Amino acid sequence: ILWVTGGTSVVIPLLMKKQVPKGVNHFRVGETLFFGNNLVTNEVFPQMSDDIFRLYAEVIELHEKPIIPIGELEANPSGVIYEIDDENIGKTANRAIIDIGLLDISPNYLIPEDEKISILGASSDMIVMDLGEQSEKYKVGDLISFKLKYMGALGIMNSKYIEKRVI
Repeated sequence: ILWVTGGTSVVIPLLMKKQVPKGVNHFRVGETLFFGNNLVTNEVFPQMSDDIFRLYAEVIELHEKPIIPIGELEANPSGVIYEIDDENIGKTANRAIIDIGLLDISPNYLIPEDEKISILGASSDMIVMDLGEQSEKYKVGDLISFKLKYMGALGIMNSKYIEKRVI
C-alpha cells in the first residue's frame, strides 16, 4: 500500500514524540497547518499562529430596531425559534445586516474582531449583527472583520460564492 493514513491534526503531538506506528506515512493536518492548533491541549503550538485567516463582510443595512419583533415569531430558516426575554419588551438595539449568510458560512465559525458586536442570527444570504452602543462606528459599506474557526475557513476556501484574496 503506497499511502497509509494515520489520522488528523490530533496525531501531531504523537508524531513529535515519534509514537506513530511504522508504516503510517500520510496525515490530514489542516487545522494545525492553518491555525497552529494542538488539538490535545487546545493551545496553539509555539511559533505558530491562530489568526492567519480573516473574513471581511460588508454592512448592507443599519437600523435601530426593537429587540423583540412585533407579531408572532416562527422558526428561522435554520429551524430555530428564539426565546423571548420579557425584560427586552420596548427596548431597541442597533443592528447591522452584512452581506454573507448560511450559504457562505455558519455563524458558529465566525469570531467578530470587534468584541463589542455580536451575531444575532442568519438567513441564507445575510447575517444580523448587534452593534451594541457603538452604532456611530459603522456605516453602510463598511467592512466588519472576523477571525475564523477551522471549519469556517474550510468552508470559505471551498465556497464558489466568496471572493478570496491573499493579503
